[in-house]
Amino acid sequence: MLRRHEHPDQSQRRHVAVLFVDVCGFTHLVETVEPEIVYQVMRPLMDQLVLLAGLQRGEIQQVLGDGFMAVFGLRVERGDEAERAVRAGIALVAAGRALPARLPVHVGIEYGEVLVTPSWQLAGFGVWGRPVNLARRLCDLAGPDEIQIGPAAFARSSLRVGVARAARTRLKGITGVVVAHRLAGGEPDREPPRW
Repeated sequence: MLRRHEHPDQSQRRHVAVLFVDVCGFTHLVETVEPEIVYQVMRPLMDQLVLLAGLQRGEIQQVLGDGFMAVFGLRVERGDEAERAVRAGIALVAAGRALPARLPVHVGIEYGEVLVTPSWQLAGFGVWGRPVNLARRLCDLAGPDEIQIGPAAFARSSLRVGVARAARTRLKGITGVVVAHRLAGGEPDREPPRW
């Protein structure tokens, strides 16, 4: 496990699931209401989204204004990282739908080997590798209330999402065709366990 004050050259490879989430309609919100209202709407939503990712043991690595990146398996590999990321994605989509302001979210998830390094921020880690880029691009591909799950994350998740639709797609900056699994509305084929 990496410690907070390790030298920046110390690093390790880990198998993790990476999740990106973005809130749809954020730019429109910013353009149409005062900043205080943006904050009043976004702060509770972001707090809820971060909490839901944390309940599945996801660690927030980057906050991107109207979204964030969470990593599952950063410190301890349990073998269920992809499933926990998918469960978190389903919960995140449901949380966006439940708000009175109805701000849907879209999610991208992928699993794979990354290099974990101490970050420029004292309390964080750098996470580098193809799964990070692929999860980001899958999040960009996802529409409102959708989750796009990468091939490795989908293969490793024991949560079988019967309504997931596989499609071959090309993603910006990603070499080759990617088989992405689209989960519309964040609904699995069976009820996830209660936390």
